[in-house]
Amino acid sequence: MHKTIPHGAFYYGTSIFLLSTIDKEGNTNISPLSSSFSLLDNIVIGIYKQSKGFANLLETPEAVINFLPETLAPTLDKIEKLSGHHIQNKFEIAGLTPQTSTLVKPLRILESPLQAEVSVAKISDLSDSGFALIEFKIKTVHANEDILFDETRIDPNKWKPLIYNFRHYYGLTESKGKNFKAYC
Repeated sequence: MHKTIPHGAFYYGTSIFLLSTIDKEGNTNISPLSSSFSLLDNIVIGIYKQSKGFANLLETPEAVINFLPETLAPTLDKIEKLSGHHIQNKFEIAGLTPQTSTLVKPLRILESPLQAEVSVAKISDLSDSGFALIEFKIKTVHANEDILFDETRIDPNKWKPLIYNFRHYYGLTESKGKNFKAYC
């Protein structure tokens, strides 16, 4: 039988990513986030309006979404504690390597095997919640060759994202089947 429970923070399992944004002075900030979904060439994220990442997006409306593999859970632990603090070099503190982007100003993260360079298409204020939804248009995607099925597609058997599931970190288990549109 089902039981009605308080919804609280209903984080039901999404990929964790580090959002790279840039301020007016050209400094890249890294924000750990877990609220997102994608549809065609759009990625929508939820972000705290008081964050440095949100302020940077208002100044420079472009970013890099650096998806984390399950092996980087210890790195996430280092950087999430810095969230909300205006620290100059989060790359160094987290042990991450900055990488030049091709179409946007914020830096990518070399250790991220899957990266999307994006530009802001729309910002929706979630009124009194303290959060906003940011709709991005994907400009380009970078994928490490180690996670590719062929020259253009991600292999779901090789890509093992870090998942935020009810405030716990998880990797993926083996496949339980595939959709009729699956290519491998």
